[in-house]
Amino acid sequence: MELPERYIEEKLGDHWQVEETEESFKRLMHHLEVKTNFKPYFEEAIDRLDLGSDKFKDGVIVADIGAGVCWTSAILANHPYVKHVYAVDPSEERLKHAKYVLKHFKVPEGKVTLIKGTFTEPKIPEKVNLLLLCGALHHCYDEDIPNLFSNIRSLLVKDGIVLIASEHYVTPLWLVTRFLSYVKNFRNRQEMGLSITNLRAPRSFCGEHWRIRKELLHIFNSQGFKSRLFIHNGDLCKDKPHLYQRVGWKYYYAFLDKV
Repeated sequence: MELPERYIEEKLGDHWQVEETEESFKRLMHHLEVKTNFKPYFEEAIDRLDLGSDKFKDGVIVADIGAGVCWTSAILANHPYVKHVYAVDPSEERLKHAKYVLKHFKVPEGKVTLIKGTFTEPKIPEKVNLLLLCGALHHCYDEDIPNLFSNIRSLLVKDGIVLIASEHYVTPLWLVTRFLSYVKNFRNRQEMGLSITNLRAPRSFCGEHWRIRKELLHIFNSQGFKSRLFIHNGDLCKDKPHLYQRVGWKYYYAFLDKV
């Protein structure tokens, strides 16, 4: 599958455009902590993962797939039990700002390796204990899922684990709001990626998918993983959550273990 248009010469929102200035970093943190629940939800998942347990007694090598501007990579790199993080993203624009994010988070030099890669070609040079997909899985096309999980299985050490974080699944009620959106935006339906025959068709611009819980569990199981799924309280975008998200989206994180 070709890379979605969004990630080619991408125009980023102001909050992702972190530079040397403290002001730019404060914009990012305001977005992660005030406007959204990105950071606290991610930290909740990491706390439950318990990187200090015997499972990770020799230290943790991390692959952060779809790392964006690498705020998740920075948090993990600063964790006392993490030895190294490989941060992978297809967007050159995001990786350009990532080096400043790492600097503002005071990540030790050399502890994060930035890699321009994709779901199907992550280009990670060694096996890892933890593979992270934070806000990334819903951008993976169905036809790329087998390739993604094949890479994941080959990258993980024997008892390695996958963390799916900052993700959502939709409920049947969401289809009602999707239909109403189709009617309201009928003239612009093609531009918006709306289809009456497939109300959950992914957006071609960014690859965003709207999967139901049963589909996610089937993906994890069919790709050779046992999953533990946890629901967050509240909205991921807490400042101005849209009605369709409040009534039809459930935010979750999941741990996947190889069967």
